[in-house]
Amino acid sequence: MVTGGAAGIGRSLVLKLAAEGGRPVIADVDEAGGQALVEAVAAAGGQALFKRTDILVETDIACAIAAAEEKFGRLDLLFNNAGVPRTIAPDSEIADMTADKWRLTLDAHLTSAMLGCRYAIPAMIRARGGAIVNTSSASALAATMDLSAYSAAKAGLHALTREVAVTYGRDNIRCNAVVPGAVMTERGRATLPPDIIRLFAEETPLQRLASPDNIADIALFLASDAAAMVTGQALLADGGMMSKLPYWLPKMRESRGARFDATTYSPERDD
Repeated sequence: MVTGGAAGIGRSLVLKLAAEGGRPVIADVDEAGGQALVEAVAAAGGQALFKRTDILVETDIACAIAAAEEKFGRLDLLFNNAGVPRTIAPDSEIADMTADKWRLTLDAHLTSAMLGCRYAIPAMIRARGGAIVNTSSASALAATMDLSAYSAAKAGLHALTREVAVTYGRDNIRCNAVVPGAVMTERGRATLPPDIIRLFAEETPLQRLASPDNIADIALFLASDAAAMVTGQALLADGGMMSKLPYWLPKMRESRGARFDATTYSPERDD
């Protein structure tokens, strides 16, 4: 099951899972996008199921897990990927934070993942094992000033990942997190100003933003038998963003001859 599976990273993972012979369940509020993706998977010779799921509604999450088991007989993978945009779950600096905004953001980005695990784990125990992959963020590791609730939620997601891994390893269930930096999703293209996109790219050592496929590839690895001994980990897939001293890198580039040209960088580039 892939939450937020109708678009972005989730959609990429659904297509990759289907190509590998998996039968993905697309859990999303976007009914049109979800059904279109089911049809795309079927046209490629695969099988997928769409289940309308609002991650802020516990019964929706429980019903999606139940639908996966009922349709396909077992649940092997949960990808806790869905989030809620700031237009729905507004964030702010702490001095401007309200308890309602705080709770809504944590519900969207942490409690929803906990509930996904809560209902997936018994199904995976019945299947004699499984893998859970949580989508985190580099914001879990460094402050971003106006994303205090989101950063706290993603940091909590790392702790949740470890707790699930340690507790349910005995049941052959692995749990890991993939930690993207800046990802150029459809929503990002539509909402981020070009100068912000250029800044993200310029300040990433690889000097490019991740595509949804890049992050889905990491999630697919963590879910696969190739990662059979990997659990309780938060794997950075940030292009080196968190590995540098941000105040020093521009000076180093200046002294060694930067090859990045912010005037010609195109947000349409995925590579």
